[in-house]
Order: sequence, then C-alpha cells, then structure tokens
Amino acid sequence: MKLGLPFHLKNTINLLAALLLAPLAVLQAAELYVADNGNDKTTGKFSAPFLTIQHAYGHAGPGDMIVLRKGTYREAISLTNKSGKEGTPITLKAYKDEKPVISGLDVLKLNWQATPQAGIYVASFDTQAVRQLFYNGKPMLEARWPHCPRDKNGEWDFFSPDMWATADAKGNSYGTLVCADLAKTGWNVTGAQALLNVDHQFFCWTRQVRTHAAGSTTITYDKDLGNDVDQGDEGGVRGKWNQRNKFYLFGKKEFLGVPGEWFYDGAAKKLYVCSPDGNSPANGLLEIKTREWGFTADNTCNYLTIDGVGFFGTAFKFGKDYNHKSSHIIVRNNTVRYSSWTEYVGFQKGDANSKTDQIYPTLDADNSQVVNNTFAFGALSALSINGFDNLIDNNVFHDFCYNSSLSYPPLQVGKVWMVEKAGRCIIHHNTLYRSGGIQAAINLVNNDFYMNDIHDSFLACFGGNKDTSAVYTSDPSCSGTRIHHNWVHGGYSGTPPLPWGGGIGIRGDDNTCGLTVDHNVTWDLGGPGIEIKNVDNPTPVQANRCLNNTVFNHSAYNSKKGAIYICSVKNNHNSHSTVVNNLADSIYGWWFSKPLGPIKVFSNNSVAFNPAKDLVNAAWYDFRPASGATAMIDGGCAVEGITGKVVGSAPDIGAYERGDSIYWIPGQRLARASHPIVPDKAQNVSTDRDVLMWKPAYGATTHKVTFAISREGLEKPKEQTVQKIFYGEDNVFTLPHLTARSVYFWRVDALLPDKSVVKGDVWTFSTQ
Repeated sequence: MKLGLPFHLKNTINLLAALLLAPLAVLQAAELYVADNGNDKTTGKFSAPFLTIQHAYGHAGPGDMIVLRKGTYREAISLTNKSGKEGTPITLKAYKDEKPVISGLDVLKLNWQATPQAGIYVASFDTQAVRQLFYNGKPMLEARWPHCPRDKNGEWDFFSPDMWATADAKGNSYGTLVCADLAKTGWNVTGAQALLNVDHQFFCWTRQVRTHAAGSTTITYDKDLGNDVDQGDEGGVRGKWNQRNKFYLFGKKEFLGVPGEWFYDGAAKKLYVCSPDGNSPANGLLEIKTREWGFTADNTCNYLTIDGVGFFGTAFKFGKDYNHKSSHIIVRNNTVRYSSWTEYVGFQKGDANSKTDQIYPTLDADNSQVVNNTFAFGALSALSINGFDNLIDNNVFHDFCYNSSLSYPPLQVGKVWMVEKAGRCIIHHNTLYRSGGIQAAINLVNNDFYMNDIHDSFLACFGGNKDTSAVYTSDPSCSGTRIHHNWVHGGYSGTPPLPWGGGIGIRGDDNTCGLTVDHNVTWDLGGPGIEIKNVDNPTPVQANRCLNNTVFNHSAYNSKKGAIYICSVKNNHNSHSTVVNNLADSIYGWWFSKPLGPIKVFSNNSVAFNPAKDLVNAAWYDFRPASGATAMIDGGCAVEGITGKVVGSAPDIGAYERGDSIYWIPGQRLARASHPIVPDKAQNVSTDRDVLMWKPAYGATTHKVTFAISREGLEKPKEQTVQKIFYGEDNVFTLPHLTARSVYFWRVDALLPDKSVVKGDVWTFSTQ
C-alpha cells in the first residue's frame, strides 16, 4: 500500500517549495529601460535602452518592469492582450526621481511671416483641424470674443465672468440671443461658433451662429438643445431666455488680437498666431496636440501599473467601455496636466461635425487603484472611473470643467445608467478644488466617499448654471453610498441673488435612496449645506440618513436661508428617513423655508447655532464644540454603525467629538505632516488654548511631536521641551501651560513603515 503524506506535512513541503522557487521568479523578472535617445534594436538594458515605450511593452511579461528615463515621449501606447498576473503585474515606472512625460503634442515647425498686425504671424499649414496649441509649455487659445482674461499670475482665467458676453435683458428666445455689445464690434459673425450658457440650470452647448448682420444685436442658432430646455426651473422661474444668459464666440479671424491666441483658416490652409511674447513663433517651442490618448489598454489587459509618469496634453484609458472592463490597474504617483481641451460641448451624440475630443483620463475597470496622483487643468473631467471595488486615494484634482457643464465633473465615479455595472468604490483623502461646476459625482451602490477636502466650486457657473452642488449623487441606484467626514466649502454659483440655488454643498438629488450623509462640515456656500431628496412614497429600505453634520455660513444667494433641506413636504418623501445630531441653524422640508414633513426619526439636532460662539475657532479649521457649548457637548444620540468614540455621557452634536484623540483633517496627505491647527505663525493665541492638531503624513505609522519655547529647543531638547509619540491616526497634542506674550515652536516628525523619518516643518505661534 502506498501511503500519502499527512495533510499538514504536505502543506509544509509545498510552502517550502514555493519559498525556494520565489527567488527564481524574481530573477526571471526583467527590467526593460526606455530613453528618448535609445534604440528599439538594442537589448533594453540600462546601458542600451529602447527608444519607445510601445516596443518595451512588446517584450514585457508578468512581473517585468519598464523603467522610463527622463525626457518627453511623443507616442501613443496602445495595448491589447497584454497582462501581468496577480502579484506580478507589468509595471511602467519612472527611473528613480526622474520625471519622464508622455506627451500628446508634437513640435510644430513652420515658416512664419509677420502680418500687418503687430505681434500676429501667419504660416501655411495643411491640416484637417487644429485642436490645441502650446507655446513654451503654456496653452494657447483659439481666438474668441470676448477675449479670455488673465489672472494675476498671467495665466488664462477661465473662471472670470469677463470671459463671457452677457445677453441683453430683453428680446431673447429659444434660438435667439440679443447683445448690444456684439453690435458695437461692427462684425458679421455668421458662421462663428457660440458657446451658450443659457436657459438650463446645469448644461452648456456649442452651436453655430446661423444668422447675424454687422451692427445687429441679434444672433440665431439651431433650436436643438434637447428636451431639457425651454422649461420652468425648480424655483418656478419661466421666461428664462431673458434672464442671466451668457455666451462667447470663436471661429472667426476677426476675433484674433490677444497674445496667446491663434486662428486656423481651413479654407486658405493658414495658421495665424498672436505670439505670447510678441516674437515670431519660430523663436519658441510651438507644439500642437496630435494624440488624444497617450496610453490605452483594452479589456484584454489586466494587472498593469503606471508609476511616477507625467502625462501632458493627453490622457489614458483602460478598458474598452463599462461593459468590457479591465481589472487590477494601478495608477499612482503620476502627474496629468491639460488632459482635455475642447470648445465644443453639448453636441448631440454622434454629431460628426462636433470636432470635440471628449478625452479625459478614464478607467473602465474593476479592482483598480488611482493613488497619490495630481490631475491639473482641463476643460472637461479630470478622471472618470467605472467599475466595482476601485480605490481613489490621496489625489489632487484642480482646475477643471471650464464651462461648468454637469456632464464633466472633475471626478466622475460611475454614471446613473450603469446600474449593476459599477459601485463599491472607496474615495478618500483626496483634495478637489477650482472647478467650473460641481466637483464630484458619486453614483451607484455602496460607495464610500470620505476624508475629502472639496473647495472653490462653481467658479464658471454664470448664466443659467445655478442648480449645482459640490458633491452630487442621485437615483435609487446610489443605495448604500455613504458621504462622511468631508469638508465642503467655498462655493458660490456666480448668479445674482436667487430664491433658490446658488451652489449646494452635498446633494442627494432626485429619487435618492439609501444615502447616508454624516460627519461633514460645510461652510461658505451660495446655497444650503446639504439637500437630500427621495422617491414618492418610499419604502423603509429607501430611507436616507443625515447625521452629525455641521453647517454654517450658507445660502449667501438665497432670500430665505436654509442650512439643511430634507425634502419631505410632498408624496411622503423621506418619511422613513433619519435626521439626528446635526449642528445647523435651520433644517427645512423644501425650498423657501417650508417646514419639514413627516420624518421617521428627527431628534437631537441643534438649530440655535452660532459658529462664532459654539465652535472653538472656525477660521483655524477647529470645528470642535467650544468648551461653553453645553447644548452641543453630550447632546447627541448614538447611531449604530455611525457613532465613533464617545467622550462623556453621549455623542456631541455636530461633526466633531470634543476630547477625542483623533481630530480628522481631510484632503490629500503630503510626504510630511501638514495643516497645523493652530495655524503656523498664528498670533494672539489664548493662553488657555488646550491642544494642537495636524494632518498626518502620507503612509506614516507614528508621529513625534516636539514642542519648545525656542527653535533651538526643537533640535536639542531642553528643560521646557515636550516630546510625545502618537500612534496611528492619533493627532491631538495636549498643550502645557502657556504664558502670555510668548512665542512657541513645534514640529511633527513622521516615522514611515521602512523606519525612515520625515522631518516636519517648524511651526510657530504667539500668545496674547
């Protein structure tokens, strides 16, 4: 009889075999080098790198690493049937601290001639269309009227109201705009393109000017903007064609005249450039966008990583579409700039004449990660991610959605119509700021959106675009989604005072079901801090929850102010919902301060709220209950699955628990400790100040605080120097006794998992 090995011994032998073979697997993994002065006929070794990334992928297999040297790579990498494996992905990685860039641009060298207009040059150029030009790394603009202004740093200011023309107050109708300022130009703009910010609450459209005459105030365009226009809005406003209409024009040579603009005459095959520096474009680096996608991998590609690479004037796309997704894609430590550009928005689907690229970073993927990247500058979205079980962590998104259309939020997580195609995403520790419209659209089931800092929203919401929110979701398909522990602040839709709208902080829009909004702080908003709707006659499982939020400085544009709206005055909306522990001066059931309708649980909310008195110091981002806020401290009730650490007899009302060892500070974490509270160089700090807080360093396991009465005391601890170690997320340092008219110094050093120490900045404050 042949005896088998005992089960436990067989497992031990298998484990030992795996450990013995592991070094062989590592040895078999290759490092393939690519340099912009390489050669695809070489070996791809460090001393003989390849020239193109595409060629390197042709030689790469699971576990291999493609190492990219510094330089600009003007190619479009396209992958099919190329995958790593679990534990052995194929990785594209920057070499050490070098900064390679995948560019969507090519250098444009033409024979330039001066024109009679000072600073304007012309060259023959035979191409189908010009989408975007860059001069010395800065974006140029297609000539427009009115011209786009520049900000104090000399950059294009897409969020200035002066980049739009304003229609007259009378005479407008669907298909017609009236503008006295246009008549003064003396131009005939028939055939130009008009970007229209008209009528609707959150869309824009580009349409050709069909008729106009020199000296006329009136232009016409096709009445094909869809079924959502020419209707009354939620505030009951009708006749919107004579209210708040904005537009700008492009596509005519007459508009050229500001340094940094260009115009392409397709009939004459001539490119005109108004040079940014007044000199011939031949004297600088003029680049033209030629590649929409810098990196694509279809649904046959999985287990791929991109690490530490720059993208400029282009974008990446993984997966074919949301029905054919990739998986296990990791995008980390990259910089993506100017990924999208278009003047053509709101065209009908499939319009062959739109010329729009509609290109922006896209992941149609499951089980994937977007970690520690910077996405900056783009007319459309910064990132669209569609799939299940994805992570979006520690990124920065800024300066996107130049035309404020709801279709292009900087961060788009799923779409409403992708039911059962996406969800369960974790979105945390991100910073989103400077968006023309909304900041984040979080759709579909069981998403977790937390510890994000969202500010400076709605910057291009002029004209009709007033119905907007910084964080947005809707539809029964958002069930199970939780939005919590975020800061949402600084958002004013640029419209005149309105009875409603103006920019909401967090919104569960039409038919929202199963949404939890808790422990958020919203402030400095044109509209309310939070609004949550529901379906008609909801069932108990369709209930929403609004818990432990702090809302102040809201409704700047609203004649009747409301901090929180739990829509409940019709058709039993939110009749099964829970609203508890919120700190806000008002909670209403509908616009115009209508009282709440039936709410299943409504308790322990504090509406007699004065932030100057009841919060420690809102200007310093210290939103803890003040020591004297007796109505807030221990004034809440516990909610299963939501309430965290309780200090005292009951939870505090609002977003923060006084006395907790963790003071959560949202947003991207930096390499070192940041965001000191009290702020660096703060003056007149009270001698009874109790604690200092900070945002932990990215990836740190522990932090060491050194507190001293002199800068020297931080380096060489003296008698009055205090040092303390903090583990995990703990970040509340109890101050020793402070004396009046004194200066104090403190520093927070971070210990990383590899035992290395990241020394913190020196912060100071002085007492009264």
